[in-house]
Amino acid sequence: MTGYDVDVLIAGAGPVGLTAALQLTRWGISVRLVDAAHGPATTSRALGMHARSLEICDHLGILGDIAPHGTRVNAFIRHHAERASRVDYDFGGLATQFPYMFNIDQAITERVLRGHAASAGTEVEWDTRLESFQHDEDAVTATLLSGDDSGATRETVRARYLWGCDGGHSTVRKTLQLPLAGEAAHTWLIADAVVHTDLERDGVHWLFPAGGALMAFPFPDPGKWRLLDTTGEGEPEHSGQIAQQFSTKLSQALGCDTTVDNPTWASKFTIQQRAVPSMHVGRCFVSGDAAHVHSPASGQGLNTGIQDAYNLAWKLAMVLHGHADAALLDTCDTERVPIGQALLASTGEVMNTAMVDSPAGNTKDTGDSDREFMHKLIRNMSGLHIAYPDSPLTMPGDKSGAGPRPGQRLTQISAADAQSPGWTALRALLRTSAWHLLAFTGSTYATTQDQVTAQTRSLPTWLDKVTISRHRLDETDQGVWDPDGRVQDTLAATDGDWILVRPDGYLSARGTGDASLRAALQRLASLLPR
Repeated sequence: MTGYDVDVLIAGAGPVGLTAALQLTRWGISVRLVDAAHGPATTSRALGMHARSLEICDHLGILGDIAPHGTRVNAFIRHHAERASRVDYDFGGLATQFPYMFNIDQAITERVLRGHAASAGTEVEWDTRLESFQHDEDAVTATLLSGDDSGATRETVRARYLWGCDGGHSTVRKTLQLPLAGEAAHTWLIADAVVHTDLERDGVHWLFPAGGALMAFPFPDPGKWRLLDTTGEGEPEHSGQIAQQFSTKLSQALGCDTTVDNPTWASKFTIQQRAVPSMHVGRCFVSGDAAHVHSPASGQGLNTGIQDAYNLAWKLAMVLHGHADAALLDTCDTERVPIGQALLASTGEVMNTAMVDSPAGNTKDTGDSDREFMHKLIRNMSGLHIAYPDSPLTMPGDKSGAGPRPGQRLTQISAADAQSPGWTALRALLRTSAWHLLAFTGSTYATTQDQVTAQTRSLPTWLDKVTISRHRLDETDQGVWDPDGRVQDTLAATDGDWILVRPDGYLSARGTGDASLRAALQRLASLLPR
């Protein structure tokens, strides 16, 4: 690292920056993580974590630390004319271990990520602001300002890469002159408060008092809700007024007296619907709110940001370790920029629909349209539909067939399947920082060396091979014993098949036999030149 102070300088220690730091550090990359704030945030912000983000938390090995602090949301519940219609979560055939939304305070999510990042070797440097930077083809030279105004100190840091996870007012994005294209939309009011109500606490509620719409999201804390008023009425600093306003509107929408306590936090904001056309310039990157800002109505900000970080971290690590050329980093734009653009359309639709009392716009029969809209909303929010079929890293081959296909998530499994012996072992192995070659065998005494032999003897160091067999494996073999065949059945794989899995859990390729594996690895090598 001669001539460099650090591999990656990350600006912003929210959930996106923390995910980035955790992953990079686990890959053996040196990281500095700075944030201008005096310390961890304590006020409430993002609340909902969706299915794909929960899969990532499982992959990161942090889900067990998050789970005790949240609550499951299983349905959308629409209230109209004092009646309630419930639509339970249904992902339309998209299998997942986590068929629900998980409400957890962002402050807790950050605390868990912070602890794991520190355990891996990277701690947050608070009171440290990215003041400015310059970049060229060799490095990024950044100026950091630390401490308060009375005793601030400046430091120059030379990094191989700069990663801006510094929010909607990103210094990194502004310095790179990346346009945040889009428009300002509606002004909404949000408040967190205890509500004295018997509303079902496993659902997101959508209500329609006179003049505008409300939404209510349950906190894990007893009686506490996040309330959203699409009219934007009220002044956040007048907590008593806000409490009375929500009490009146909820009473009207529910047809019964409903009392709201003074909120613990309230905010009024104008929603921005904007995204960048590119997420990197040279050695500088932006992710999360630094790259796309949008309506909070479907809770996509934190989730998409974590997915951005999960996509880029392993690519940066491979380049920094010399396993791939810097051209690999271009796939971040190829894969994630379209996701940000699509997000504007989907959240815009949710935002506009939330303003009216029916997705169909006051028709006589709204039941079917409500269900259709909410099923679509649930599917889009989950993140399970995100795939990279057109990525340069995806080798489609035969596009037909059962099981996950190239470009899709590997873990398209139910909770019951995830807890089978084979999947439990495989999920643990997939948490290592590497690509994985899954080789399937049905032979009683088969070992990895018996499968795809010509290639597995000379696999690159960044690729771990894993044999999956219905029979016990040799003690020296790294593999998965799949006694009930759940892994092979859910992946639609048989003896002699193989699957090439990226570090972020997406399939790059799949096939049968040594010849097809050789061709796939040769193509992958051409995509990851050194």
